[in-house]
Amino acid sequence: MYSREQLIRLRILHVILMIATGIFAYQYLQLDDGLWIPISIIAIIGPFAPGLAISKARMRVIGTICGLAVSLIIWTFIHYFPDSLIFISLLLIYGVGLTAILTYTYFIFFVSIMLTLSFDYMNLFINNEISYVVNRMMCVLIGVIICQFYEFMIFKYFYTNAVNLVESDRLDSLIREINQKLNSINVVNDCNIYLTKISTEIDELKELRLSAISGYSKQDLLIKRIDYYLEQLEELHIKLMKHGGILAQISNY
Repeated sequence: MYSREQLIRLRILHVILMIATGIFAYQYLQLDDGLWIPISIIAIIGPFAPGLAISKARMRVIGTICGLAVSLIIWTFIHYFPDSLIFISLLLIYGVGLTAILTYTYFIFFVSIMLTLSFDYMNLFINNEISYVVNRMMCVLIGVIICQFYEFMIFKYFYTNAVNLVESDRLDSLIREINQKLNSINVVNDCNIYLTKISTEIDELKELRLSAISGYSKQDLLIKRIDYYLEQLEELHIKLMKHGGILAQISNY
């Protein structure tokens, strides 16, 4: 079983190989708009964790397909009503801003439309539009296939039950420290400090759990360990909230 440090190094090697393969494909295939192959790979591996990258790859494919399809409709509309471009651009900018609170699929959807319309602005013939859409879609799919190949065919078995990704010693120490100091905390600010630490740990564990569920590797033991610490931390969170509420009431008198 790999240690946490070994798993991180393995993932770094994994990421480097995916990017290197994408750059090789871009250079070797010499496709129009081929730069989208490494760009797609770099965008997909942004979360770093294997499972989250797999989920992001699916979102990118869906968002790209939908965005390119809608861009054809908008391109046709602008062709007959060119004065509407400014209003459509403002709506798209608003849509990109809105995606900050939505999933990655919507971000790629709006970005794909905006990039295609930018291309249309410089290339006003329909054959150029179709060519761009086809080439962009093909390059994105190649990038996704490269990522999925490495995730599923090569590195899946290395990540099996990666329980050492949970820093058990550090979490045990934090839980023990809070339990020992809970009754002696007499300042609301101290409660808030511990609540912030617990919330951060809970968010990181939930993200790790999502990665474990979304990935190709078998992660039953990892998920079990995550659930154990989530339960412990959430119980402590409730206790601290109650204790902080009591301290706040006392301080108001």
